[in-house]
Amino acid sequence: MKLRRALVAVATTAAIASTTLLAATSANAAPSTPSAPSGLCTTGNPHYKPVLRTTISGLPVEIKAGSGWRNFTLTLDNPSQAKVTNIHLFAGVSSTTEGFKAFPTSQVSLQAYFPKTKRWENVTDTAGHTDGYFGWASISAHHHINIPMRINVTKKAPAGKAMDLGAGFYQDAKNKCTAITAATYKFQIIAPAKHA
Repeated sequence: MKLRRALVAVATTAAIASTTLLAATSANAAPSTPSAPSGLCTTGNPHYKPVLRTTISGLPVEIKAGSGWRNFTLTLDNPSQAKVTNIHLFAGVSSTTEGFKAFPTSQVSLQAYFPKTKRWENVTDTAGHTDGYFGWASISAHHHINIPMRINVTKKAPAGKAMDLGAGFYQDAKNKCTAITAATYKFQIIAPAKHA
């Protein structure tokens, strides 16, 4: 299983244990490093828990289509005694809460803020969907990082249930495997008001 597909699968399963897992969206080949472990930590160990903890905060439970940008925060926390490095960051917005099916960018846009360049950058895959890898991070022991993000639900987006996903994967040197930390946030897209 490709790492990208596995990331979405594990992330969704971890956050929504009672739902049926669907395949991730379009093909964006998962980047890797020559020294990266080939197996996922959850393979053969379904009770594995990653060191890092991930949360999403600041989004409302309802977003009206066409209402503009909504800011939120993706937080990764490292409560352990050791620094965690080379965390590959992933995010996306799904048109369903049953698994993960990324919106096309014409319906929903997702951006992450990069303090060094002071710019918002789009989070997309190569096929025009609102999901993808968007950077790397390292977190010292007993520290966390807050990643400013924002979402824009356009008037073209269909009304209904939706879900924001934030995740990262990194090498678990002790267990010699790839760990995945993730969080999801469910919200409702509301149709724009129709003028008489």
